[in-house]
Amino acid sequence: MKYELVLVLKPLLPEDLKTKVLKKVEDYVESQKGKVVSKDVWGKKHLAYPIKKHEEGYYILYNIELTPDKIIDFQRELKLMGDILRYMTIKLD
Repeated sequence: MKYELVLVLKPLLPEDLKTKVLKKVEDYVESQKGKVVSKDVWGKKHLAYPIKKHEEGYYILYNIELTPDKIIDFQRELKLMGDILRYMTIKLD
């Protein structure tokens, strides 16, 4: 199954921590026999409303392939990552 994943990270994270979070996301997908098809870094954007007292967020768009039974565990894993403000996964046809 193909999915689109948008991550919003805390805006003031140092570059090495951003890289660490993104590597953790990519490694998790691959450990579940999934595939990261593409990654598009949108950069820092102003949020429509504050999230956890942050006015901005650092956006990354992923296109991934993952089996439907693994996506629920993946979303649970994303919730546990403290540096991610928000995420959204969308199933593509």
